[in-house]
Amino acid sequence: MTKTINQSTYDIEESVLNQMPLTLNQLPTPISEFSLLRESILTNETMVKHGFPGKTESDYKRIGRLIGYLREFASPSAIPQTNEGADVVAATVVHLFEDEQGPEKWMNEIFVQQFMDNIGKNIGETQKLISVEKLIFNSFYNEAVGIRAIQDGEEGILSTTVIDFRIGRILGVSFVVTIGDCYRTKLSTILGLELEKNIIRKILDTR
Repeated sequence: MTKTINQSTYDIEESVLNQMPLTLNQLPTPISEFSLLRESILTNETMVKHGFPGKTESDYKRIGRLIGYLREFASPSAIPQTNEGADVVAATVVHLFEDEQGPEKWMNEIFVQQFMDNIGKNIGETQKLISVEKLIFNSFYNEAVGIRAIQDGEEGILSTTVIDFRIGRILGVSFVVTIGDCYRTKLSTILGLELEKNIIRKILDTR
């Protein structure tokens, strides 16, 4: 069955990607009161502009990345906020690659390493990456890996928990941003598993 679903991702067209990230009514209870912050197509050019420094469009094309789609939500108060442990942003993302090797290479060679390489450096205009911890997850359909990153900036300390998982040539991402030095592995996992279900539903619709 794994092989069948993985193979079915080759029938997925780019126009379907925007149906895969979770919508507002699909958010789990802890963040069900969030509202839509933004949603957008993620071209390779966009990834260069808003990703870690040093990457080029050619780098993304080299590993076979084609396109992606993001849907991001924020708490009613969002930032600035001083409540330790308050979740302020959550999102799910899908990326489409040319083949199954793309997501696997991204997860194992790029995703975690690019965070590690930027510890102590400024990310964005107002934040500095303080520390990164690699996380392993076993509850997903295929391989999954994550990180917990601590950032310091104008809003104070923020922690971001990110999970990447793969289904065929699709890479799914869930992340939660929290005030303070906090763990959100459980919430990020719930979010990621809901995204995984949604992706698989859309894959099965194409069969």
